[in-house]
Amino acid sequence: MHLKKLLASAGVSCLLLAGCKQAVEKASDTGVKSMLEKGSEQGLTAIPHAQLPDTVTPKSYRIDMMINPQNDRMSGTVAIDVTVNESASRIWIHAKEMTVPAARIEYADGLTMALTFHAIPLAEAPSGLAYLAADGKIPAGEGTIILEYETPYNQNLNSAYQVKRGEDAYIVTQFEPLGAREAFPSFDEPKFKVPFTVSITSPSEELVISNTPATVTTDVKVSGETWTKHQFATTRPLPSYLIAFAVGPYEMNDFGSIPANSVRKTPLALRAIAAKGEGANLEYALKGTEPILTALEEYFGTPYPYEKLDLIAAPDYAFGAMENPGAIVYREYLLLLKEDAPLSQKRAYDRVHSHELAHQWFGNLVTPVWWEDIWLNEAFATWMGNKAIDIAFPDANYDRVTLNAALGAMNIDTLSTTRKVREPLERSENVMDQFDGITYRKGGGVLDMFESYVGEDKFREGVRLHMERYKDGVATGDDFFQSIADGSGNPDVVDAMKSFVDQPGLPLVKMESSQCLQAGNNHVTVLKLSQSRYAPLGSEITQGQNWQIPVCAKFYVPDQDKPEKVCNLMKSETVELKSSGDCPTILTLNDNGAGYYRFTLNTKGWASLIGSLDKLNTREALSAQDSLVAAYRAGEVESAVFLKGLEAFAKHPEYDVASGAGALLGFMDSELDAEDGVAKLVRDMFAERYAANVGKDTVEGNLLVPTLASRLVYLGQDETLKAEMATKGAAYLGLNGKVNKKAVAPNLAGLALAQAMKANGDKAYAPLLEMATNGTAFEKGVSLGALSSTTDKAIAVKLRDLALAEDSPLTGRQANSLIGGLIRSDMHGEDTWNWLKDNFATFVDRKVPDVRLGGMPSFGG
Repeated sequence: MHLKKLLASAGVSCLLLAGCKQAVEKASDTGVKSMLEKGSEQGLTAIPHAQLPDTVTPKSYRIDMMINPQNDRMSGTVAIDVTVNESASRIWIHAKEMTVPAARIEYADGLTMALTFHAIPLAEAPSGLAYLAADGKIPAGEGTIILEYETPYNQNLNSAYQVKRGEDAYIVTQFEPLGAREAFPSFDEPKFKVPFTVSITSPSEELVISNTPATVTTDVKVSGETWTKHQFATTRPLPSYLIAFAVGPYEMNDFGSIPANSVRKTPLALRAIAAKGEGANLEYALKGTEPILTALEEYFGTPYPYEKLDLIAAPDYAFGAMENPGAIVYREYLLLLKEDAPLSQKRAYDRVHSHELAHQWFGNLVTPVWWEDIWLNEAFATWMGNKAIDIAFPDANYDRVTLNAALGAMNIDTLSTTRKVREPLERSENVMDQFDGITYRKGGGVLDMFESYVGEDKFREGVRLHMERYKDGVATGDDFFQSIADGSGNPDVVDAMKSFVDQPGLPLVKMESSQCLQAGNNHVTVLKLSQSRYAPLGSEITQGQNWQIPVCAKFYVPDQDKPEKVCNLMKSETVELKSSGDCPTILTLNDNGAGYYRFTLNTKGWASLIGSLDKLNTREALSAQDSLVAAYRAGEVESAVFLKGLEAFAKHPEYDVASGAGALLGFMDSELDAEDGVAKLVRDMFAERYAANVGKDTVEGNLLVPTLASRLVYLGQDETLKAEMATKGAAYLGLNGKVNKKAVAPNLAGLALAQAMKANGDKAYAPLLEMATNGTAFEKGVSLGALSSTTDKAIAVKLRDLALAEDSPLTGRQANSLIGGLIRSDMHGEDTWNWLKDNFATFVDRKVPDVRLGGMPSFGG
């Protein structure tokens, strides 16, 4: 039984807090009931729920597939060269949702042994396991396992999945983390990193690509029709989760070649593909690739590792993108954009594209041994991707993207239930728990901190050393820490980095005291600091943790040209920092905002910092702002100081600092019964700045204005602006005449369409739905948000029915987005939550991609 169907029939009541055992006993697969009766020790001992046993080591694959996107299934033959390390009664392998009618092993000495394929019921091994057995033991030795198989296309954006648009059908892959085993039988673990040779036979009119260039194409006859066999070059060593292919009536946009540069001595072929009719919209993404790739090549000191670079705009996709070597897959929003696209969309493309290109080295060239170290793949690509776009586009304010992401992760880390960055994985089906904000954002922030601690050049030497040591191989997080220590010449980083990835939460560094002492003819300021685990008021977090924190304070002396930076590796509960000079002012306890920790000062210290914001750089201002909000939530800061700080940050010249200045205003509005006071405060803080920047083609005009507009409409109760947005949204939709797409700037389109929906109800419903299904990639997103903002309960009912309908024009991803918007609504949240509970089984089965099942509990928030 399919895992999703199992969830729908048996696990619904588990998720919705009813009787789990009763539901399981009703499951149609008797394996679950058998498991309960026998007990796990007796019934499941032999099943490898995490890593496979070391009985067999794969050495290379040859995969020959037959794929027609219009059919409902594919077939193929897999030949896996292996070393059978010891004689065994069975060979464990990964396979899911497939039939394998024929299997054998051929040994180098000529022996051939027939094998039988035994699939483990998904109720007992949901990740997809099978074993191969023979009459008698399977001998040790060198050989080739050959399997013929058939498997249906996945319909839920996982593995080799099918997307239909009108009469057209497309196949595209998403194999990370466990999708490959559903497309071909394999040893589907990161540590098994070997060469793959792929060939795909498909109808001749279909475009076919894979990780490597096609070397030979041959026309063949299949049931009287002309098909083409595409044989692709053998890959460098790869794990199975990085194999990729796409088959269908895609349009190709061939960019030609990225020229050679100082690191890469040969040109690199660059192409992109998209669904029919979208090929021309790939030009912007293609043009933006070279500067990012060059920045990465220069940082690593080695050329892009693979033979070509194809970008795939998947017609539907569960994630943002996937770093498959030579064939990176993206959601359409990130690749289908033109020169006039909103800056926010262009910046999203830059960030994600750079992240995936960074993976070509870290993640692809060097791969984790097991999924518990996937955090390092994603954290490194987050940090390095942001670093690369800052190098490529130095005037685009990308220098604090990693910091802003890390500050967001700190909000997750305030929870008593937060997890460690490096979390053991004991069952493969729980692997998606490894992919979250702690992995990407906290991990990236920790790397940023230690780069600052050892120095940029020395950290890069450690990265390059790591690449050289483990290229085309696998490595653990501890291997990386040691490479950084060896490359930088700083052995302290090993234990210090472990202290941040091997325990949950984040530190709060508190100024306990500050004294300016006479030392001969000079003065010395002695700053005593303590560390504890950050916990907001009311938290169940217990204390007692210690980190090894690279703490750097910044002091300011009025008659000096620049502030003084003083650092110490804080290994114990307390530490002292000493600054020379004439009794300097303490500016911040987080120089350059580089530390993954929060800090707090006494009232005098906060007043000094708030009054000296012009002395801080933007990163320091962001870090200080986050720490002020956090310290207030922890009861460390008086309300008057907090509000004065918010007003000061709201006036900061940088857009992201000003944007963050409303951090707790929504909380004050909803929880402190201060609606009118908050509304006036919002208007006082932001109205003038909004008016001064709206309509300007500047970073602030593009990126800050939409935040201020939303804040003024929703928290500031600005009725004039609300009516203006509704009028512009109505004009964009053509509700009162001709459609006018120029009526509102793209960066305000989401707000305007939402207000138009609220003001016009049913009249706006049909054009917004049409936009959600047939608009541009950008319009599809903003129209869903507008639909879910309705204030009409009858329309909300219609939207919920639409999200659930089997023949709905909305994709599964869109249906999830729509229900998410309604469930967060003050007006429709309770009704939508009750609807979700009543329809949970059907909604999961029809609308939730396999790889998104783990996110379902978030609807209960």
